[in-house]
Amino acid sequence: MQHQRRKRIEEICKLGKESLKEIVAFDCLCFPTDFWQQEDWENLLKDERAIYYALLDGEQIVAGLFLYNWQGKRDYVKIMSLAVHPKYRKQGLGERLLRHAEREMRQLGMTKFCGETRASNNAMQRLFTRCGYRLEWVEENYYQHPDESAYKYILQ
Repeated sequence: MQHQRRKRIEEICKLGKESLKEIVAFDCLCFPTDFWQQEDWENLLKDERAIYYALLDGEQIVAGLFLYNWQGKRDYVKIMSLAVHPKYRKQGLGERLLRHAEREMRQLGMTKFCGETRASNNAMQRLFTRCGYRLEWVEENYYQHPDESAYKYILQ
């Protein structure tokens, strides 16, 4: 029996409002009970401070990182969403995206990064820790569907 080797997903690209349909579908796939509405994505992707990084396998998004650059206003980068397609998890794709975004933002002079995750999202908590983020505080009842606390992380 031949074993197929999965090819390495190489290129990190930026997607914009022209990819709205694909981004919304990917968000729904990765967060079936807590996805953002199309209107929310549409408004966010129009904003010049919003950046959506993606790893693609062909035309399909397999990992996405959405961030907001508050440079000049609050001087931090907000990690809004990080998602990996269920079939592509545990391959380090989320970490690649996060580290890539950090490098790009540091080149722009940004040194502070913030993000949060559900109390039940152990994978994201481990990723933040592995990338040098520290748990800053816990905000009770932050999330809905289901109701859950948020673990707030910071990297400086």
